Amino acid sequence: MAMAPAVNPVIGLLDAMHAHGIAPADPGDIVADGTLRRYQVATDKPRSLNGWFVLRERFGVAGSWKSGVSCTWSSNATTSMTRQERDEHFRLIRQAKDEAQRQREAEQQTAAERAAVLWAKATPAKPEHPYLKQKRIPPGNARQAGDLLVLRIQDADGNTRSLQYVSEDGTKRMLSGGAKKAHFIRVDGALPSSVIVIAEGFATAMTASTQFPGAAVLAAVDAGNLEPVALAIRAKYPGAQIVVVADDDRLTPGNPGLTKARAAAGAVGGKLARPVWPPGIPIEATDFNDLALYLEGGHV
Repeated sequence: MAMAPAVNPVIGLLDAMHAHGIAPADPGDIVADGTLRRYQVATDKPRSLNGWFVLRERFGVAGSWKSGVSCTWSSNATTSMTRQERDEHFRLIRQAKDEAQRQREAEQQTAAERAAVLWAKATPAKPEHPYLKQKRIPPGNARQAGDLLVLRIQDADGNTRSLQYVSEDGTKRMLSGGAKKAHFIRVDGALPSSVIVIAEGFATAMTASTQFPGAAVLAAVDAGNLEPVALAIRAKYPGAQIVVVADDDRLTPGNPGLTKARAAAGAVGGKLARPVWPPGIPIEATDFNDLALYLEGGHV
């Protein structure tokens, strides 16, 4: 009886990656050499390397640090393995995941140290910076390096973890390798505070700060980080009132800004603040800064 041909390990792992939504942008990046390697997930931004994998001839494991999703592939179904083979199989998977986590943590620590140095070198942001003028917001705690605004990303204990750069035209870039999950930009006010406001981006948070005098106002960087930040703040300040400021992504299916803000507020027993749109405001308006700009001058 002829035996079925062995599955090519690269094809096997690629199939698993596709099934779990972490397929590589370039399938040619996947090689079976037993080494922990990084790759760009197809749905991530160009040149990002959030994906990781280890692939050998008989098994492979891959994951995304951004989404937290991981998957495995084996040339043999675990149900057909002996107990010893199964134990070894899962040991190798744990070993690969642990190695990936150690590498990620080392990279984030290096980035945090670099961020602290770069932040110390930056100077207070100038109020006439084009992005600040466009958004009609003050600099707050922002600093500046050349033409770039520099925003400090910290953890709940006050440690510098990364940086976000904002160009004159509003293009945003994160410091390479820096940690973001559960970390935030302190836009206004001081911690601890009896009222802590969490918005998505810097401009929205700065605009919201005018409505919450005396509160600590934080920017979570993006909608997906609202809940992790809210949970970190609740753990650090259990008695604080938390207000989550929502973007209203009306044109985006599922309205991720509002959906994730509502989930974040619910996770910590907080309050939700969302824009109330006046008649005539352009449908492209999505956040409190857009609302403020419209009310001030009729333009978004």
